[in-house]
Amino acid sequence: MTFLQQVQDTAPNRGRDLLERLADENGWHLEHRLNGDMVLETTGDHGTYAIQFSWSAEYQSLHITCSMDLCLPISNGAQIHDLLASINSKLWIGHFAVMSGGNQPAFRQTVLMIGPDEAKAQEIQEIIETAVGECDRFYPAFQFAGINGMPGHDAMTCALMECVGEA
Repeated sequence: MTFLQQVQDTAPNRGRDLLERLADENGWHLEHRLNGDMVLETTGDHGTYAIQFSWSAEYQSLHITCSMDLCLPISNGAQIHDLLASINSKLWIGHFAVMSGGNQPAFRQTVLMIGPDEAKAQEIQEIIETAVGECDRFYPAFQFAGINGMPGHDAMTCALMECVGEA
């Protein structure tokens, strides 16, 4: 039996169990889906984000998807794909994708669940904070490119521009 098989046998739901504990500690309300996924809704600077957690016993990993409440029109697909390439080239952790079917932009990251629970709990919390932060940071860019048809690179540049002074 390989090490990975031993880990799988001893902790088949480790990611889910740890997430439940984090939810209890933080007062989060997790919605349980029929497929075993869990969803947490949180409010960001630009709207409500749905954070979906999918557990893989085979890979001992927790996949985190933070979807924006923004539906992008298919007609601006070229601008959106250009934007995705521009954004993802700048990210060190995770990536953005447009979820099929709903045309919703989402930040995605996978956490390997091998290691002490306390370290993994901290990592999951940091990934959630990173996901919400990146969605807040790039939400305007998805509006510029997806809704207004602005070229992707220009949309990203505008979204990242720092404002100085007060209006």
